[in-house]
Amino acid sequence: MKTEREGAVAPKIFRSTKFAALLMVSIALVLCACDKDDEDEGSDMKYLEGSPYFELPVYAMTGDILEVTATGVATEGVSYTWTFPGLDSISVSGTGKETIRLRVPDTLRVFEITATASATADYYSAVYSNEVMSVGENSITGVPVPEKTFTDPRDGNVYGIVEIGNLEWFARNLNWKGAGHGYGKTEAGAYVFGRLYTWNDATGGKSASGLGNGVQGVCPEGWSIPTSDDWTDLAKAVNGGKDVTFLEDWKGIAGKLMANAKFNGVQVWSYSPQVDITNEYGWSALAAGSSYNNYNNYNNVLSYGFWWSCTERDSNYAHYKYMFSEYPNVPTAFAAKDGMGASVRCVRLKK
Repeated sequence: MKTEREGAVAPKIFRSTKFAALLMVSIALVLCACDKDDEDEGSDMKYLEGSPYFELPVYAMTGDILEVTATGVATEGVSYTWTFPGLDSISVSGTGKETIRLRVPDTLRVFEITATASATADYYSAVYSNEVMSVGENSITGVPVPEKTFTDPRDGNVYGIVEIGNLEWFARNLNWKGAGHGYGKTEAGAYVFGRLYTWNDATGGKSASGLGNGVQGVCPEGWSIPTSDDWTDLAKAVNGGKDVTFLEDWKGIAGKLMANAKFNGVQVWSYSPQVDITNEYGWSALAAGSSYNNYNNYNNVLSYGFWWSCTERDSNYAHYKYMFSEYPNVPTAFAAKDGMGASVRCVRLKK
């Protein structure tokens, strides 16, 4: 009598037939794969000469018109197809439709633009994408507005004023167009973070010391670039009246000066358990980043903030104070006077 298990065993002839069928299928698949490889190797498809590329500003104001031109492909007869979700197309021009004009809408976010380069059917297409972030009136949130203000007569920019220690300070970074550049060499970057200036551009190449005795430089009349003594006065006031020197690593002071702000919904200072952001004095520091290579390169935005002192270190270098999103202290460093671009806060003695 057969058991249930024995009854489930397939006859030998069936197993042999099944194995043979599987073997034939495997051989057929291998042959197909070989034929496909041979077909690919003999394909007439070619690659474009070069790769598509186009530049975009890192930031653009809402309502701005962007003119974007794709370059980099030398193949004759190349044409471009553009995709730009969320942006408004104004026109496309050029023999290969390589230039497109777009309007930045009121939506505050990152927009991606893609160009696909194609030639004849004998060529593979190539794709390149880049991004731009829109900037508008409500891009920065979480920054308190001081009751006291100052209007720069040169351009009408309005700055909140806070009194700390023996001085009055601008409550945001200077944005005077007479020198320097906004982050990414954009006016939208300047609108959000103020401008970045080399030390020579900020001070006119002049050094000074003493409380409230800085050089005017790029500041409005009656205001000055803070000296090392001005910075020390700020630190003492924020440090509960305890003396600290300019060159010290101001321990635990960063969070008292940082603004708990957001840029288009993203934290300006990324979260760190080491830094307690209180902005209790209304100084409202933002992580505005820096520039180098004669304003042609930019980095550190949303991570670092840098501010000049008009007191030089020596004939070649000048000091600055800086903050980092993950560090509770405010160190001092130095850079070449015509090298790094940093932010400027203007000060004056209390009236």
